[in-house]
Amino acid sequence: MTTTFEARHIFETDVDTYWSKVFFQDEFQQRLYMEGLKFKQYELLSKKTEPDGTILRTIRTEPSSDAPAVVKKIIGDSIAYVENGTFDPQAKRWKYEIVTSKMADKVKIGGDFWVEAKGDKKVERIVKVNITVKVFAVGGTIESFIEKTTRESFDKAAAFTNAFIREKGLNA
Repeated sequence: MTTTFEARHIFETDVDTYWSKVFFQDEFQQRLYMEGLKFKQYELLSKKTEPDGTILRTIRTEPSSDAPAVVKKIIGDSIAYVENGTFDPQAKRWKYEIVTSKMADKVKIGGDFWVEAKGDKKVERIVKVNITVKVFAVGGTIESFIEKTTRESFDKAAAFTNAFIREKGLNA
């Protein structure tokens, strides 16, 4: 079974500023995960820009979560993950995949996102996410939990992102 969903959020900046002064800024990422999303851990493992402008980034995070009992029974009280992402500078798209610290062979999460101009100093971020969980009898329950928490995280991240953009004067 695979769950696919899309999320959309408006940010008060332009396309180039979003990528260069928000998304790829280390301060933004650190604060997003620790302050905005209240994760237990955030660590930048690697970040490299290729000669053609392609950006490769790997982070490790550990979200705080209140998982349902059936999920906790399978994964325990917490789960960390590594996100491997690639930015295509021509398409201006971020593609990522998540490798969970537990059951990585049974849980596949990935997707991509981009931003589209929606007027002067306004963009819409569109995120497409795919979640596949192959666990007998409870895979659907785990997928639903991951979808719910991922949607909530994107909503919280959007609010934090707009606050960061205003704080740094990137909406002027």
